[in-house]
Amino acid sequence: MVMESGLYLAQFRTPLDDARGVIVVEGSTVYGGDSGMYYVGEISGTEKRIDVTLRVRQHDKNTFSVFGDYDDFTLVLTGKKTGSTFLFEGRAKEAPSLRFEASLKPAPK
Repeated sequence: MVMESGLYLAQFRTPLDDARGVIVVEGSTVYGGDSGMYYVGEISGTEKRIDVTLRVRQHDKNTFSVFGDYDDFTLVLTGKKTGSTFLFEGRAKEAPSLRFEASLKPAPK
């Protein structure tokens, strides 16, 4: 199992802004959201390398995205587990010059 199924608290960062949201992992499916965006995708990999592809869509046009003016894009990430935290980095296919970082921690039970 790449990541245990469950709820994760997420912090996102690009050079434009920071944001927080929640991510749910159920088997190989990942979904979640924040105040302006929602995301659905797939997760695969090993304990040493985790690959995630997410479709990200804006649901609130009044909320600024960490990706600026992009309101529907595909995010491709690679990551690894460090302690209880998962660290990811990657880029959106539609904005390849904009680096994206994410940190996910299991939500307290």
